Parts: sequence; C-alpha cells; structure tokens
Amino acid sequence: MNQATSQITRRDFAASLAGAAAARQTAPRLNLLLITNDQMRADCLGAAGNPVIRTPNMDRLAAEGVLFERFFVQCPQCVPSRSAIHTGRYPHVNRTPSNLYRLPDREQTLAHILNREGYLTAAVGEMPFAPTKFTGGFQKIWASDPEYHAFMKARGWEAKALEHRERLKTRFQAHPVPWPEEVDETVFFADRTIEFLKANRTRPFFLHLNWRRPHHPFDPPAPFDRMYEGAKFPPSHQRPGEMDNKPPAQRKALEGTAGFDLRTMTPADLDRIKSYYYGMISLNDKHLGRILTALDELGLAQNTIVVCCADHGEMLGDHGLLFKGGYFYDEVVRVPCLVRAPGKLPAGKRIKSLAEGIDLMPTLLELLGVAIPQAVQGRSLVPLVEGRETRPKRSVHAEFPTAKMIRTEHWKLVHYVRAPYGELYDLKNDPHELHNLYDDPGYIKQRAEMKSMLADWLVDSEDPALPPVKA
Repeated sequence: MNQATSQITRRDFAASLAGAAAARQTAPRLNLLLITNDQMRADCLGAAGNPVIRTPNMDRLAAEGVLFERFFVQCPQCVPSRSAIHTGRYPHVNRTPSNLYRLPDREQTLAHILNREGYLTAAVGEMPFAPTKFTGGFQKIWASDPEYHAFMKARGWEAKALEHRERLKTRFQAHPVPWPEEVDETVFFADRTIEFLKANRTRPFFLHLNWRRPHHPFDPPAPFDRMYEGAKFPPSHQRPGEMDNKPPAQRKALEGTAGFDLRTMTPADLDRIKSYYYGMISLNDKHLGRILTALDELGLAQNTIVVCCADHGEMLGDHGLLFKGGYFYDEVVRVPCLVRAPGKLPAGKRIKSLAEGIDLMPTLLELLGVAIPQAVQGRSLVPLVEGRETRPKRSVHAEFPTAKMIRTEHWKLVHYVRAPYGELYDLKNDPHELHNLYDDPGYIKQRAEMKSMLADWLVDSEDPALPPVKA
C-alpha cells in the first residue's frame, strides 16, 4: 500500500469514529441482576456438597455458570462487606470498616459507574448499605422495608409482627413467623423483583435484590419451618477447652450474644436452629427459581448476568457460637458465589482458587464491557475462569477497625491492634480452626511470616485513588 492510499482524511476518520459509536449503541447491552443472601454460609448449598439442604435453583446457577468455591468477603458484617463488593475496595480504604459507618460520597460504586453507561440502576429488599439509608448511587429504590411494612399493615399483620418480635427474645431467636409464606418478606421482594423485570425489560438495567434471609432471627414461615425436621445435619465443629487460648472476646461471646448464654444451647436447640436456618435458605431458593423463570419467560435470560452470593456467613454452632460477630472463622467470611453469564462464561465451571468480595465488581464490569476504574483494588476473575490468570491470589483478607485477617491456602492469621493475643491456624491440618497456634513456640516462624504478609498487604493497599503528589 502506497502513502497516498494509506492516508485517511479528517472527515473519514470522524465518520469511522461515529460508525464505531453507533455500533456500540446498537449492540445489545447485557443486564445485571445481583442477588445477595444475608448471612449465608458457603457450605449450605447443594452444589457445594451439602447432603441435606435443598437448593435446586442455586444449584441450577452453578450448573449454568461458575461456582467460586473459595470466595471470601472483606468483613463478617453487612455494610462493610456489601460496600466492598460495590466499590471493589477494601473497608479500610473506602472508609466503611463496620456497620457504624456509611460510604463517603466520593466513593464510586457499581451503580455510579453503570449510571454513566446508560443503565437503569435499582435496588429491591433491604437497602444494600443498611442499616444506613445511604443509596450508593442507585437511581431507584424499587421496594424496601417501608413498602413491606405498609404491605403487612394493610393485610392486618402488624400486631402479630410485634408479638413475634417479642417472642424472638427467647430460645435463641428461633421461632417460625406466624404469617403464611405468601406475605413473607422474601416473597414480597421476589414479587417486586419480577415486577421490575417486566417493567424494564426493554432497557439495560442493574438490579440488586438484597434478601435479609437467612440472617437471624431463625424464623421461616410454614412449610419451611418443618422442611428439615428430623434431618441429620453436618456436625458443628468445636472441642472441649477450645476457648482457653482464644481471644477473650470469643469467650465472652459464648457467655452472652444477643442476650443469650450460648453455653446453655443443647443439641436439640442447635438442631432446631439449623432446621430453621436451612428452611430460610430453601425459601430464598424457591423464589430465586421464580425470578429465573421470569427471566426465561421475558426473553431476558440470555442477555442478563445473574450473580447469587452473600455478604457474610453464620456461625451456626461452630465453636459453640451463633449468629455473626467479631471473629474471622471461615464460617462467617467464606460465602457462596455463583455467576451465570451466557456467552461470556462457561457453564458448570468450578474455581478452587482464592477469590475476594472486592473481585466481584471488576469481574462484572469486564463482563459488561465497561472500563474498570483505576481506584478499584479487586481483580477481575474472568482471566481465572478462562485459564489466563498467571498470578492467582496468594491470600485473602477481612477486617474490622481494630482487627485484620490474612488467609492463605494453608494458614490464617488474625492480628488484634495493640493486643497481647492473636490467632494462627494451620488450615491444612486443622481446617476447622480448633487449635490456636499463635503462642505455640513451635510456630514462631509461621506467625512471623504471616505477620509480614499482613504488613505487606496493608502497605500495598494504600488508596490508589489518592496517589502521592511528587514535589
């Protein structure tokens, strides 16, 4: 090709840019449906090998998409964890290290980014950043607690709901709700989700459905309160004397959590709690199935990325503990993560490599064809799924303001600020974290290596949105 024919005029160049822009505008945009189950453990999933629980619709997502088998959240508490998922940034960087805080206005969320891309962004269920009222950039709160409370009041359940809340002060908050399934909040928010899909199927959308269940209290409606009666549940892991060298706050948690002395919990109590907890998960799963059916019937399934995950887990009797709390056991920091993206990700793929909550946002942006902001600290998991990742994560992290966790394939360290104690676990030989080796003289080297890795992480995770200005 000679010089004359290789040259392009300014008009031709402008036309080519306009054509490319038009092509982008006419190409179908993928939708995004993010579903979070509040307080769902990673092992309470049929696809993860749980022999008792019934989760056919989550299992369907695993069969049609990707299951990240070792997915860890950044905090075992709601707001910090969901804030990390929505920003792709660690809690100590996005300044939301506990439920006492909300995201600063300068933080860019997934909703903010997709707003600029022309998406309709909306939330259904418990506010994503609850218990604060911060909207995080969502254009619409399609339905949340006020709408549900009005719904219950209109149907005459307000007085019974107050009585139920009083009853939950006994027996470890494990009592079925008195109302029928059709007026339960899981069903109400599933209905609102389907309404949203029907009303907005002709434009690109990002919808976050944030289910409160299976967060305690353990109170499913019938028939889910009886679904697991008499079941032989996987055992909870604890050992006599386990708390003798654990942090003092954990011993205090046994003596009193949410008003209950957990040391008085009997095997029958724990089986009842597990049966209700499993029932709430199966309730969510049933109505997830309705949502997946709606996507099919509306012709949206093939151009909608569906994510089903959780913000943190539940102790469920492990170490003698219930609920969530100020600890970093895998039971509360490891959660299920399922991503179905037709045409973008393979079906039935299982990823065993370590992954974090902050990785979800850049993964979704890559799948949607949207540039990942420089301030994001997570890494897209798409190369990992496609086998192109050359540097898989060595460690994952979780934190509170005065405690930091680092976990590798074989070791976990928890550092408590200015405290004479800590936690160190050999996960290869003690996968259930029953033996704290922090003060064991035989493991001084491993403790020092993990502390060094933790310090490196804290240094490396300085806010990329605030680079130093060279003089």
